[in-house]
Amino acid sequence: MLGIINGEVYDPRNGINGEVRDIWIKDGKIVSAPAASPPELGGTEGGRDAAEIIDATGLVVMPGGVDIHSHIVGAKVNAGRKFRPEDHRDHVRSRTSLGPPFRGEVRGATRSGSGYTVPSTYMTGYLYAEMGYTTVMEAATAPLVARHTHEELEDTPILDKGVFITMGNNHFIMNCIRNGQREKARDYVAWLLEATKGYAIKIVNPGGVENWKWGRNVSELDDEVIGFGVTPRQIVTTLAWINDELGLPHVPHIHAINLGQSGNARTTVEMIEALEGRRAHFCHLQFLSYGGKPGKRLRSGAAEVARAVNEHPNITIDVGQIIFGPATTM
Repeated sequence: MLGIINGEVYDPRNGINGEVRDIWIKDGKIVSAPAASPPELGGTEGGRDAAEIIDATGLVVMPGGVDIHSHIVGAKVNAGRKFRPEDHRDHVRSRTSLGPPFRGEVRGATRSGSGYTVPSTYMTGYLYAEMGYTTVMEAATAPLVARHTHEELEDTPILDKGVFITMGNNHFIMNCIRNGQREKARDYVAWLLEATKGYAIKIVNPGGVENWKWGRNVSELDDEVIGFGVTPRQIVTTLAWINDELGLPHVPHIHAINLGQSGNARTTVEMIEALEGRRAHFCHLQFLSYGGKPGKRLRSGAAEVARAVNEHPNITIDVGQIIFGPATTM
């Protein structure tokens, strides 16, 4: 028996929202709390005294891990797989079987896979499951390639999955913003999510991706997007308004401007403030929390950004965790 004690439990299905509770597990199932006394005094075999205990004081306990922002399938991931053949050559997992062949066929328990930083679909599902995850969200898919993204998700086992659709540089949306047609943009976003079977709005470097086509970028919230006459501020605030108008279950995920650039802590805080209380999630925030002057030496601006996050309850974040060793950036 295993006991996870003193943890802060979140279990939406059972209406538990941050209560400090003990969880007891026996034979792979959650069971009632065992008696502390020995069997001869009315306790049960393998009771509390014999259990393995994990003290989860100050920790979150959930039915399964949720990776709210990841990149596991789709066009960009496939490009990464092509760029990294050695990643798949050096990391191979053979299929396993449940027993001897039956009528000449191997009864498979797991399929083979390969890759480490950009694993194959089956490998991705197995690795996440081994770490205790049950849900993973693919955080950026362009509408035109969403069909194949879903095909890869269908090929990823065990996990619950969803897709965020990129809209921060969408021509139709920027035209609507320029023409003052917010309701038209709202209806388009609703149609786009339905057509692509998307779960949430994704905003990547709003306006900057479009300017990149012209050899430029955006560095301030009020820089103009070439050919459209709109700004990153207008794009972000409009999509946040649309998200609330549609009553979407999740919030827009924002990959803010100046990612990885010194001095971007200031523009990150400005973008948080520009939302004026509307809900949003800022992703891989550690790369948006640099102090210093643009183009100069980096320093930490994390305290400034953390203060802004704490002062705005409408904002959630992920840090964009990294691990030691090889990486494939997307």
